[in-house]
Amino acid sequence: MLGITFSPKDDLKSWAEEVGLDSHLLCDVSRAVAIAYGAADDAGQERPKRMSVLVGPDGKVVRTYATPDAAGHPSEVLSDLG
Repeated sequence: MLGITFSPKDDLKSWAEEVGLDSHLLCDVSRAVAIAYGAADDAGQERPKRMSVLVGPDGKVVRTYATPDAAGHPSEVLSDLG
């Protein structure tokens, strides 16, 4: 699992250490990934839309989750991986 944020690398590293995050996070300061996946409409957007994208082993999008529920989302994705 990877997370993507608009934050610069140094800010992201500090925040992850502060909250004890043990996931991999990527920086998308140009918004290119967010625009490609529909999480941002343009490069000027301040914050991305909250969403998840399940990508299969072949690199193709299997499913997009528009507004994932944090509590139930992991089990939903695991079910879709089924």
